Amino acid sequence: YDHVGYGGSNSLSPDTKEVHNGADDNASGTVALIELARRFAKSDNPPPRRMVFIAFTAEELGLIGSAHYVKEPVFSLEKTVAMFNMDMVGRLNEDKNLTVFGTGTSSRWKSLVIKETEASGFKLSMQPEGFGPSDHSSFYGKQIPVLHFFTGTHADYHKPTDDVEKINLEGI
Repeated sequence: YDHVGYGGSNSLSPDTKEVHNGADDNASGTVALIELARRFAKSDNPPPRRMVFIAFTAEELGLIGSAHYVKEPVFSLEKTVAMFNMDMVGRLNEDKNLTVFGTGTSSRWKSLVIKETEASGFKLSMQPEGFGPSDHSSFYGKQIPVLHFFTGTHADYHKPTDDVEKINLEGI
């Protein structure tokens, strides 16, 4: 999901046709999504509302998967209270830098993000904007509050070197 395959026009190594595994962009987000779904499914205290776990494809080609979903949702967008996006969450560094986009898309986000991350030791960079280069933009375009979690870009972004050895599994 959300990687550039053999490269092509989205690759930052334009002269290669090597597989771009996309370990951070975005196998890391897909792994986080699956792990959260597993943990919520096993929880003795189910959340008070429906949670939908979705992995979109074709983000790199123009948000095709998420745009299709908001056009033809499985569950009513009027009942969708938020969208959380995890894109490139696999390279949490020693300083625990975490960027959270969308903190201005709901009056509740900023204080909630601070409260829920206090004990984690994250060095937060909170960005209020709801539009950005990932799938949360499709939802924000429909006035749905969003949070997009991101551990930063790196030299392997959109290159064949974005591979599993460089992922911080504990950080995810």
